[in-house]
Amino acid sequence: MNLSDFAPPLASFALFAVLGLAYALACTCIAHRFTRVRPDRRSPHQSHPQLREHAVQFAARDGRARIDAWYLPAAPRQGAVILVHGKDACRGEQGKAPSLALAERLRDVGMSVLLIDLRGHGGSSPARLSYGWHERHDVLGAVDFLLARGYAPGRIGVLGVSLGAGTAALAAVDEPAIGALVLDSAFASFEQMLGRQFSRLSRLPAWFLPGTLAAARLLLGVDVRRVQPLSCMPRLRGRPVLVIHSQGDRFVPATDAHALATACGGECWRTDSEGHSGSYRALPLAYEIRVASFFARHLDVLPPRHHISAHLPAADAERAPRPAPRYAPQPA
Repeated sequence: MNLSDFAPPLASFALFAVLGLAYALACTCIAHRFTRVRPDRRSPHQSHPQLREHAVQFAARDGRARIDAWYLPAAPRQGAVILVHGKDACRGEQGKAPSLALAERLRDVGMSVLLIDLRGHGGSSPARLSYGWHERHDVLGAVDFLLARGYAPGRIGVLGVSLGAGTAALAAVDEPAIGALVLDSAFASFEQMLGRQFSRLSRLPAWFLPGTLAAARLLLGVDVRRVQPLSCMPRLRGRPVLVIHSQGDRFVPATDAHALATACGGECWRTDSEGHSGSYRALPLAYEIRVASFFARHLDVLPPRHHISAHLPAADAERAPRPAPRYAPQPA
């Protein structure tokens, strides 16, 4: 037998090996990109130095991250709300817009506010992005922080935006102490969301997606296809849930919001606004009042007598005078 007889099979094997290696390398690069946090260059303390005195730290419930936060207690301490930001954001920037006015509104109606940096964001421990799977332990750590300060189970609420919304839903399923939930711009399924956006974000054909998910599993130690907020929602029936979504969101369709609200029997507010997590940016006063009223009602918080605007109907929200923020951003 001549050695030349083996040349074609060996050449084919070498070609397939090179192509397979190239595919694996490309998928690993994409997975690295998709799981890497690209935060704002300025830290939360640089953006809001006046809040340094409110800085606190605590451990995530899984013990794998240290979480930085701002704790703004109300007097008297009745209920508390945890604000959870989106991807590549940080505390104080909940919905791609400064959200300290929202925190003030919540305090004005008698609720303490805990603004957290998810792991990998802001001042919290470095970490890769798992789109809610690992980050839910950061929210659960925030719940532990509030319970340790005397807040009663059932009188703790969570508001999450985008990544923070999916994270909040996963955390609420694991923690009955969360008494009310607001989900803004949440996706129903991470796998479906990525499938819709993969080619646009990666500039590669869809057949790179399975390899990317496999590479992400190696990087994260978890299959991100398990991040399915919609599958969790039936377990939240009986708890107050408000789902908010921009009607003009082209990244996560508003139909996801309807599906999430329907699955848990919650409220759905689809706003006449554009862009992903664009509701607060477009309708700040209406948003603040609806969210504050929702939490005050369901966390059984009695507002101070002087506070009136938090109980205006949504139709009057934009006509209500907006107070000057006590925690206005300072120049860097």
